[in-house]
Amino acid sequence: MSSIIDRIIPKQRKMSTRVGGLLIIVGETMFLFSLLNFLMITRLQYYSSGDSFMRTLFPHYLLFLAALFFAAFIGMWLTYVYVFPSKQRFSQEQSIKDDRSPMYNKVLGIENEISELKQIVLEISEKMERMDMNKDIDKDQGNS
Repeated sequence: MSSIIDRIIPKQRKMSTRVGGLLIIVGETMFLFSLLNFLMITRLQYYSSGDSFMRTLFPHYLLFLAALFFAAFIGMWLTYVYVFPSKQRFSQEQSIKDDRSPMYNKVLGIENEISELKQIVLEISEKMERMDMNKDIDKDQGNS
């Protein structure tokens, strides 16, 4: 099953950070424009002469706006609780795939070095224990 999926999904390419950085900057600034756009559209919807449903449901524009902000808050909460953890996990799994993450590769290198150091410390402590045992045996033989 996974071989079929591997054939269907194209391989991702290694690229510079420019494209990703540009998308992040555009995404961050578009949020500000989206807020302004949202406010303008809510006024159009609320004061639309062809559809008075919103004015009937909410007698004042600020109540209408508060209800929209409450709905947006619920959406943000759901995103924070459910979507962000999933996106973060997916992102982390993608970054360690196919040696894409220099940081992950460094962590693996450090883990290997720590394992080597643990082995060296273990060998040294075993040698020291043998030396201590030899000293104790020599003391016991010298005292007799």
